[in-house]
Amino acid sequence: MNWISKDKRRTTAHCPAAGVCGGCDLMEAGDAAGDLKRLMVEDLFGRQLGREMEWQWLEAPGEALRHRIQLHWSGKELGFHGRKSHRVIAVDACPAAARPISDAIPRFREALLARMLPTRAQRWELATGTPAGEIVAIAEDGRTWFLEPDGWKAREGSLLHDHGAFRLRHAPGGFYQVSPAWAAEAFGRVLGAWGLEGDTLFDLYGGVGFFSALLGPRFQKRILVEFEGPAVVWAERNLEALGLASQCIAADTAAWVPEGLGSSSDLILLDPPRAGLAPELCERLQTARAGRLVLVGCDGAAFCRDIKRLGPAWRLTRLAALDLFPQTHHVECLGLLEPSDR
Repeated sequence: MNWISKDKRRTTAHCPAAGVCGGCDLMEAGDAAGDLKRLMVEDLFGRQLGREMEWQWLEAPGEALRHRIQLHWSGKELGFHGRKSHRVIAVDACPAAARPISDAIPRFREALLARMLPTRAQRWELATGTPAGEIVAIAEDGRTWFLEPDGWKAREGSLLHDHGAFRLRHAPGGFYQVSPAWAAEAFGRVLGAWGLEGDTLFDLYGGVGFFSALLGPRFQKRILVEFEGPAVVWAERNLEALGLASQCIAADTAAWVPEGLGSSSDLILLDPPRAGLAPELCERLQTARAGRLVLVGCDGAAFCRDIKRLGPAWRLTRLAALDLFPQTHHVECLGLLEPSDR
């Protein structure tokens, strides 16, 4: 007997590749996708952090579209990997992507077929700035082509993200928020409500300066640590252009963090890769003297694990989950911790 049946709220996806494409796994949830994700997070937090812990949920608005996508070129087909496979599912558009990116897909395929771009099978990234406009294609080896009226042109350049209160630039292919405008709004709402301010902001895994710029003049100075050298160069340029006193360091965060980091007027903010914090870094943070610590995580399980690893010295006081990856099961987790002995 089949005990599994389709939920009545399931809808027909507005994307013809839904169900076979590996990119969006909640598109058939329709208007219920946000509620479904919230229930997933509620179960995760309840199991890992305790049912009594209150938390905030920010659901993505409809206009939160992706400003970068990864496409795969097989030598014959251009599209996304299929669900649970490496088979290329050919697409002509992507409704989850910003309109200029989606519209550029056919022209990108035409250029590949015409051998105007490298034709070996590989992964490509199509990206745009904020607001969405200029389109750049990035090959696996880092070379870039910008889409101009007469076709794709090989040249160097940068992408600009204008968030109103601050502007940031980065090299094409470098890490940046998938849905930049919504990410800036969501993080701004949560971190603003948490009243974060002080002397020094330790912006660890700081990228090109997103959180340093977002928190802006709430701190007197900031020390940004990032492993990727090119990102550090852009962080220096971005924060200098914003008039924010900063020291930007190219280093492995886990190796750089010293014993007893900070003082009571400082904030440590960590935005590690999906795998989360290294065990030795969690141990070293046990000795930190900063007044507060913010942990960001794009993998809920790793985030909860790290919250518990920090637990002996730090207690979780505020918790939030942000839907920064619409149409997927992924969320961004955000926790505010304070010293356990204060």
